Amino acid sequence: MTPTIPQNWPNRALSRRKVAGGIDWHVQIDGVAGRPVVLLLHGTGGSTHEWADVLPAIATHAHVVAPDLPGHAFSRVLTLAERETSATTRRADPWSLSGMASAVGELMQALELRPDLIVGHSAGAAVALRMTLDGLAAPRGIIGFNPALIPPPDFWVDILAPFAALLVESSWLARSAAWASRQGGLVASMLASSGATLTPEHVARYAYLFAMPAHCAAALGMMNKWNLPALVRDSAALTVPFTAYAGARDRWVPEDALARHLERIPSSTLVSVPDIGHLMPEEAPAACVAAIRRVIGQ
Repeated sequence: MTPTIPQNWPNRALSRRKVAGGIDWHVQIDGVAGRPVVLLLHGTGGSTHEWADVLPAIATHAHVVAPDLPGHAFSRVLTLAERETSATTRRADPWSLSGMASAVGELMQALELRPDLIVGHSAGAAVALRMTLDGLAAPRGIIGFNPALIPPPDFWVDILAPFAALLVESSWLARSAAWASRQGGLVASMLASSGATLTPEHVARYAYLFAMPAHCAAALGMMNKWNLPALVRDSAALTVPFTAYAGARDRWVPEDALARHLERIPSSTLVSVPDIGHLMPEEAPAACVAAIRRVIGQ
């Protein structure tokens, strides 16, 4: 069943649905056709709500597309039966990095839009890099806010992750995670651990999402199926300028660790942002808008 978008969801008037790449997408689109196309990709466990203040500000200068990633929030992975009776296919695991990049690429093809700039928050930056490296997009620049390029240890990726994936894909675990998120201040505590400073309204949006079992399953699946060491290695060949913005208070993607990984990406530039945690688009939307405008020349 396709999840219903609440009436008070940020930028709900911009929401539309599009089926492509095995996904029934929720995507928000705004701006002027013919202007630079800016693709906004949220992070693990997020949604279009991360861009609540960024999207409308950018739309005055660009054609902006912001989807919910596969399985997140209001984007639904089609069942096998639905894929067989529709014109869409799913070419790869939607929780893998390559599969997610492929799905977003197919969405942009279905929308007949080619991104001039891809902006990713946290894991969204990894999707942006994978799309570009795999030839699914040819942007003139990539921006990463708190880019999640710091991988777990290799032994997790090579040995433990396949076993963890079996648990992650169980409906029981997803329902349990959703139930736990409804108990007290668990979501608020989790967000606070990132070093971010959020309003109660920001926290309430995440709490709403993590009460949805499908959303929890998508977030858990991403965390357990992504091979970030391979992405960083491959990104050594990246020729597109990649600007990474690091929050000085980010405890999930610490600036010093991020800097070490970016040394392996010659086209990258690191910018430190003081007094900001891991959720930069929500904590400092004006700074994000300024960074995007610098690239698109507006």
